[in-house]
Amino acid sequence: MRMGSKKFEVSKKRATFLASKTGTVEADFLTWLIIHGNICLALRHPQNIGPSRLYAIQFVKMLGKALVQWGALTEEEFKDLEKLEIEEGFRDIGG
Repeated sequence: MRMGSKKFEVSKKRATFLASKTGTVEADFLTWLIIHGNICLALRHPQNIGPSRLYAIQFVKMLGKALVQWGALTEEEFKDLEKLEIEEGFRDIGG
């Protein structure tokens, strides 16, 4: 992963530690909708490849389902958003 002009690398030990911990972030539904849209947009980028992509896909799917559960999106709106993402080039969201 690149952060600015420096390459950011995480050791396997550090990655295992990070994957075993959880955190909580509170935000209003509008903010979560914006975050969902921005992650989907980032996942369309052709250079967004590698292992971290799978985590981002899992997160954006989980967030989308939560938005439906919270009533921020209807099930139909969520399916329409997934369809749009697939049409726009984010093909692996449907799997």
